Order: sequence, then structure tokens, then C-alpha cells
Amino acid sequence: MISPRLLITGCNGLIGGILWNNLADSFELYGLDISAREPVKNIFKADISDQEQVEAAFDRVPNLTYIVHLAGDPRVNADWESVFKNNIGGTKNIYEAAQTRGVKRIVFASSNHTSGACEGFPPSLHTQPNPARITTEMPIRPDSFYGVSKAAGEAIARMYYELHALESICLRIGSVLKDDDPRTDARYESTWLSHRDLIQLVRKSLLADVKFGIYYGVSKNRKRFWDISNAEAELDYKPEDDASSKSHSA
Repeated sequence: MISPRLLITGCNGLIGGILWNNLADSFELYGLDISAREPVKNIFKADISDQEQVEAAFDRVPNLTYIVHLAGDPRVNADWESVFKNNIGGTKNIYEAAQTRGVKRIVFASSNHTSGACEGFPPSLHTQPNPARITTEMPIRPDSFYGVSKAAGEAIARMYYELHALESICLRIGSVLKDDDPRTDARYESTWLSHRDLIQLVRKSLLADVKFGIYYGVSKNRKRFWDISNAEAELDYKPEDDASSKSHSA
């Protein structure tokens, strides 16, 4: 049986690497990254802010079915010029190339920073104890230009779905840690998304019978304040890890 082709943009980043190492059992993987060193099998170098480079990379992956779009400026404190070019412009370029080639679905890496100001405002931003449960039904409240750029990405995803029937699952991802250990910061007891829960969530987002949706990506932390009930109901997401339990087992 031939596996569907999946392109991971930003494949050399932290999340991209985790997914690359764990999705090859179900998909024929291709990667795109600004730091790629060619020739590497199935991984192509491209700056997503350059439409011609994006188009050239997509031309090298015929019959592409799925995309996980991670590429962009990941810095929460990034300036407007960078997020406008890389996160907003780059995301538009990915969606435009995808829809002209008949891609079925994109899983878009949005961010919890689209609603970060729900956790308080400066100087107490992200320090409020036990904020009220935050759902995707609430209005966006970005905490930074980065958060604005991710909210814009969600809007781009919605537009391409409405106008071109390009399916999208937007994941407002929590704290994915290189060492997968949430014990280094008290905030992670609420916001941690473990590697195995990340892999499960992305896999189910690619294959779920949902045409468009926005979901928070976080593990089953007992202290979490992002609501994941819609992900559990619509994507069959069943997180396994709890940051508090991991802390207690230290």
C-alpha cells in the first residue's frame, strides 16, 4: 500500500524533528526548511517568504496530500517586520502553493499566544495564577506581534478553506520542550505538550473527519487552563501525559 505524501515545513526545527522521526510509519515524508543542506533525500531548502522558492520546492513533491506547516519566525518577541514577512507572508505562500496543487489538508502550527493576553496583561502577563479556562470560542487576545501573526495564519487557513475547500486544522500549540521535561518551570505544569501527545495530536489532526477546526495543543495537565474538549470530541485526541505527575515522580 502506498503511503500518502506529507510535507513538513520547518522540518529541521524542534517540533519538525519530533514529527519527522515519528510519522514515517504512516506517511512518505518530505521536508522544507530554510536551513536545509541539500542534497538531503526528500528535504529541500527554501525561504517560505519567497513565493518562487516555495513553488520550486512544491514542484519537487508531486501528488502531495498533506502538509504540516511549522516554518516561520518562532520567537515570541520577534519584531513586526519579521513576523509579517515570515509568518504571515510565508503562510500565505504555503497555502497558495498547496491549493494550486490540490493538497487535501494542512495542519497549521498556530500558537497559544493568539490568546496569551487572556492570562493577564503586562507587567503580569503569563504570571496570573489559575486563569479561567480558555476556549477556542473566545475572541483572540494576542500578547505579541508573534501572536498576531499566528492569528492571521488561522484567518488565512479559514479563507483558503472557504474559497478553495483546502482543509485545515489549526493547533494552538503549548510548550514543547527539547528535553520533554516540564519540571524546569512552574508554568509548564499548565502548558506542557509532551512529545508523544504532540505526535498523537498531529497524526489525528491529519486524519480526522473534520474539514476545518481550531484546537489547543496541550497534554492532560491537571493545571491546564486551555480547553481541549473539542479536540477530544472531534479529533479523538487522548492525551496521556500530565506535567504534575511527572513533577511528583521526580
